[in-house]
Amino acid sequence: MLKLQRIIDLLFLPFDGVAPGFGLAFATLVVTAFALLVYKYMSNQAGIRVAKEKIKAHFVEVWLYIDDPVLILKAQAGIFGNGAKYLGFALAPLAVMIVPVMIFLVNCEYRYHYRPFHPGETFLLKIRVNPGLKDWRNGFVLNSKNGIEMDAPSLAIESRDERGRSFRELDYRLRVAAGDSAVRTFEVLHKTGKPVNYSYIFTEAGPLNRMNTVESSGLWDKLWRPGYVGAHRDYIRKIEIAYPQTDMDFFGWKTWWVWPMVILMFAFAFALKPFFKVEL
Repeated sequence: MLKLQRIIDLLFLPFDGVAPGFGLAFATLVVTAFALLVYKYMSNQAGIRVAKEKIKAHFVEVWLYIDDPVLILKAQAGIFGNGAKYLGFALAPLAVMIVPVMIFLVNCEYRYHYRPFHPGETFLLKIRVNPGLKDWRNGFVLNSKNGIEMDAPSLAIESRDERGRSFRELDYRLRVAAGDSAVRTFEVLHKTGKPVNYSYIFTEAGPLNRMNTVESSGLWDKLWRPGYVGAHRDYIRKIEIAYPQTDMDFFGWKTWWVWPMVILMFAFAFALKPFFKVEL
C-alpha cells in the first residue's frame, strides 16, 4: 500500500504551487481515461449498442402510438427490458474499476476536503489503544521538538463503538505553535520509551501532503484512509487527527471537490469518447 500511495503522490507533484483546480482536473482526466479503457475492453460493446438502439426505437413507438394503450405498454416493457440489459453489460467493467478508482478518489478527499492547521490552532488527537494493553491510561508519552504542544491533559475513555464493540481511547488536545515550518511532527512513545507512532502535522498544503486523518495498523484503514506512518499494532489500533474540513476553491467556485470532479468527468468522458472509440 505504501508504494501505491507514493506513486499517487508523485502524480500530484507537478501541481505544486498552482491552483488546486489543476490537480483535480488532472486526477479527473486520469480516472476518466482509465474508466473508458476498462469500459471498452470489459463490456459487451455490441450488446450495449443494440440495447441503446432498441431503447430509442421503443421511445419512438410511445410517441407514434400515443393513442394505443396496449402498444404503449409493450413499448414501455421494451424500454425497461433493454435498460436492464444495458445495466447488465456495465456490471463487469464497474466491478473491475471500482477499487482502483475509489483509491484515487480517497486520495483526492484527503487532499481537497481538509485543510492544514494554522499556527495557534488546537486540534484533537485520538489514540485507540490495543484492548490487551495493560496500564493503558498512563501508557503513552507524546514527544515533539518542532511546534506541537500539549494544550490540555489527556482524557481516558472506555466506551463502545457503533457496532457495539468495546474500545479504549486516549484523547489529547494539542496546539500548533507559531513558526515557519510547513510540517510539524510528534512521536508517540510507550512508557517504556519504545516509539509506537510518528505523525506528521501539516501547516501548509502541498501536492504530496494528504491530510492523513487516520493512521492505523489495519489493512482496511490503510486502504481507505491513507496515512503516512502506520500505528504499532502491539500498542495502538489507530490514531485519529482531527483536521479541519473545508471547501475547495475551484477557480473561484468554493464547493465540495466532488461536484467539480463530476462535471469534469462527464466533460472528459464525452471529449475522449471518439478517441477511445467506446460505446457508453
